[in-house]
Amino acid sequence: MPWIKEIQYFNDVHIPAHRNWTRAHRQRHAENAARRLVKRSEGERLDLRTMHAIASLAAEPISDDWYGRIFSHAGPHRICGEITPEYSLLPPEGVAHVKRLCPQLKVIFLMRDPIERCWSHIRMLASRQSGIDIERLAEQDDVIVRCDYARILDRWTAAFGPDRMFAADFEQIIREPEALLTGICDFLGVKPHAATLRRAAAVVFPGQEMPMPPRIRDILEARLADIYRSNRQRTVQPAGAASLEPFDDNMKGPAA
Repeated sequence: MPWIKEIQYFNDVHIPAHRNWTRAHRQRHAENAARRLVKRSEGERLDLRTMHAIASLAAEPISDDWYGRIFSHAGPHRICGEITPEYSLLPPEGVAHVKRLCPQLKVIFLMRDPIERCWSHIRMLASRQSGIDIERLAEQDDVIVRCDYARILDRWTAAFGPDRMFAADFEQIIREPEALLTGICDFLGVKPHAATLRRAAAVVFPGQEMPMPPRIRDILEARLADIYRSNRQRTVQPAGAASLEPFDDNMKGPAA
């Protein structure tokens, strides 16, 4: 994995609006990673090769070559990867770009009930800006489109094929974390690490609890009705996929 979480390369290239924050994101996370490296090196020689790799994430112009160098620290036959929910928003040409660089890529996609996913996203945005209008956030297309799982799966499956896609219900992290982690490892062709399996149920970075106001639920149900419908109608499932139909349980009234 890269030295920082979510390097935001392909969305930086293919979603111009993201450039308002992606570069600042890499700068902030590279600085934090560099500080952690210095702290771990107290009393010992600083690993300048690693420091250079971390610094290059923010200091160098991004390009396909830059992206490839990020994974150069991996040894032979090591499986490399990165993670960000933003890649679910990539247009077809963005997904095609991913395939050009990584033709053997395997894609892991965790899906959450659309209403719950939107509310989680709204809470995150609200936590970063005091006094923001959460009703306005609930109306934003950028919040809603992330739940259009049928379209997202179609875009990525068209490029890589269903056998290179693994999709699962986010709730499996709570219900059966060991089974989910084992399934992902099987999909990747790696052996699960026993210590990692033992920690699979541990909660990390818990979000702030906040009940969903009825008005927000009404807005989300109206905005998401078509998405629930298209998710339900999708019949081709990638490897390891849970059905999209159970998400309907969170809808109420005629919109269901």
